[in-house]
Amino acid sequence: MTALRQPRLWHATAAAAALAAAGAGVWLLRRFDPNAPDSPLPGCLFYHLTGLYCPGCGSTRALHGLVHGDLGQMLAMNPLLVVVIPALPLLVAHGMGYRLPLPKRAIDVLLSAKFWLSLIMGYWVARNLPWPPFNWLAPG
Repeated sequence: MTALRQPRLWHATAAAAALAAAGAGVWLLRRFDPNAPDSPLPGCLFYHLTGLYCPGCGSTRALHGLVHGDLGQMLAMNPLLVVVIPALPLLVAHGMGYRLPLPKRAIDVLLSAKFWLSLIMGYWVARNLPWPPFNWLAPG
């Protein structure tokens, strides 16, 4: 296989796998309610062990709200996903070699590990603070 065709095959395979995984996730979230006591969807292990919210706490319920068209539930369960979900396809497209229709500075920020680590760590601390407005970041 030539060097030119190999990346295209990888991109097509990765895109097909991502679409299949997304489709399976949507099906699961349409079929099962993560708020139900008998839900097969797992809860957060970190929360169950520590009583503290991790950056991902509420993500399953937020995505459940998203696939059911309830953006209010999505925002209430995990506001960080409102930032991450639009950024994810941009990051994937950039990783696959596509040029993004964004200013260079915005692309540099999106690709910065320091940005994402700061955002996630700050969010992790802030959502565990017990007073407003920080407690609004907690799931629920």
